[in-house]
Amino acid sequence: MSQDNKYSMLRDPEMKEIVESFIIETKEILEKLDLNLIELENKPKDSDLLNEVFRSFHTIKGTSGFLGLDKLTQVTHRCEDILNKLRKGEAVLTPELMDGILVAFDKIKELLSSIETDFSEDTPIDETVEILTVLLDKLEGKENTESPAEPKKDEVKNEQPQEKIEPKETTPNVAAPREPSSVAAAKKVDNTIRVDVERLDELLTIASELVLGRNRLAQVNSEVALEHEGTKLSRDLADATKQIDLMTNELQLVVMKTRMVKIGKVFNRFPRLIRDLSRETEKEINLIIRGEDTELDKTLIEEINDPLVHLIRNSADHGIELPAKRKEIGKDPAGTVILSAEQEGNQIIITIEDDGKGIDPEFIKEKAISKGLITRERAKELSKQECYNLIFLPGFSTAEVVTNVSGRGVGMDVVKTNVTKLRGIINIDSVVGKGTKIIVKLPLTLAIIPGMVVKVNSETVVIPLNSVIEVLRVHTEEIYTINQHEAIRRRDNVIPLVAIDSLLYSDCQRNDDKIWQYIVVVGLAEKIFGIKVDELDGQKEVVIKSLGSYLGNINGIAGSTIMGDGTVVMIVDISELINKLAN
Repeated sequence: MSQDNKYSMLRDPEMKEIVESFIIETKEILEKLDLNLIELENKPKDSDLLNEVFRSFHTIKGTSGFLGLDKLTQVTHRCEDILNKLRKGEAVLTPELMDGILVAFDKIKELLSSIETDFSEDTPIDETVEILTVLLDKLEGKENTESPAEPKKDEVKNEQPQEKIEPKETTPNVAAPREPSSVAAAKKVDNTIRVDVERLDELLTIASELVLGRNRLAQVNSEVALEHEGTKLSRDLADATKQIDLMTNELQLVVMKTRMVKIGKVFNRFPRLIRDLSRETEKEINLIIRGEDTELDKTLIEEINDPLVHLIRNSADHGIELPAKRKEIGKDPAGTVILSAEQEGNQIIITIEDDGKGIDPEFIKEKAISKGLITRERAKELSKQECYNLIFLPGFSTAEVVTNVSGRGVGMDVVKTNVTKLRGIINIDSVVGKGTKIIVKLPLTLAIIPGMVVKVNSETVVIPLNSVIEVLRVHTEEIYTINQHEAIRRRDNVIPLVAIDSLLYSDCQRNDDKIWQYIVVVGLAEKIFGIKVDELDGQKEVVIKSLGSYLGNINGIAGSTIMGDGTVVMIVDISELINKLAN
């Protein structure tokens, strides 16, 4: 059978469901295998783990053979042969063997991506097969005992070149979830179904619209209660409104939960990354993962991976010192990176912490000055936290030499941009000589948020509640002017004030003939400021709507929402406001 005819079978509509099922199941196997391979290198004598890894390759080989995927079958078959010898005790797992297996693992992912994209195996495998064949020949004691060729960069999908460096005993140490018993696994399969993400998105859209309808009903109920207080109509409508409100909240929670994915789906990719970085940088790095069962909206899961990769790589390259240096200053030669996640209210807190050299604020300032990012005069005014934030400026880098890991001056600014797009914030805390902690705070979902409804110069706007620290009512005499900017003093702190109507609307006139002024104090990272508002209309859950292609992106506006009376109001983007203030 020709190659074209063979792959045309995969495109057959009758085969579509089988192929899609194969791709989904293989992705799940590879996701778990990625973690298990790194753990196996730390526990080469764990027979249960070894058998589990063997079965993973065996399953992929069997299914790919059934579908006529020769290249995938060939690579997995050779991996299976190597692992079979390890299972039987005929060989011992070495770094060289693991390097070869990981190269094959990356090639399998590449082949699967090709199959998913165009139903073909349009990916060369000759070099991968050669590496595995040489390793297998050595295990079998054949004459060809030369070392396998170094894999090319395009052979390694994680883009970390594999070097022939003997890893120390303190390679990444991450506990992998154990495979459930066959009975438990069968029960789990029976209780789950796969649902297309588009259907979940549609369901979320419907739930969001229902929230708007609920808000409208609550508004009508309030109006009827005022006009027909004490009547049967008023009581019946109030009861119906309460029931709809309750059921809408329940439905909203259920829909949100269906979109939630364990963050371990992202975290479990990093043991391999740390393993490769350890060998590339000639450092000893242990990775500790905590809170991998914390759940996050699927949209956020997909978007947070790249920022976390940058942060982990920075911790390994800039944070953790070389073993000799760590030993010289009295530290354990093996550095530690802790990646953790936890839910705190309506936010997910992701922390990347290392026990490396820390960040010296003065060094950061000098680097920023030398690169022309800030002036020396401005640098003198910066607080410690503001110095840390300089690393998020485009073009900033502390690396002396450009390497595969860092030094190009890109990365951290991308991290800040991506986190901000997700309506999250990022904080840095560091102690020189002790280590650095980077905290990323993200909302649980991007679709429905709690907000504070306020009026500013007769215009209704919504301020996201997760940014609100407190609400104050101050006398106008307590508002001071410092360097032509208004501010108030609160608990020995000076809080700058901003009138958002002048920032959001070019033509506005304020009525300042007031004795008392409401101030909504908001915070983003270390920055705190107060928003002057005229009225407080309470707190409500609002559905974020795009402004559409006609209006596009407007600085200072995160989106819009529809209120209970049908009016469209804007939702303030706190991070954008801070940027506008900074400029």
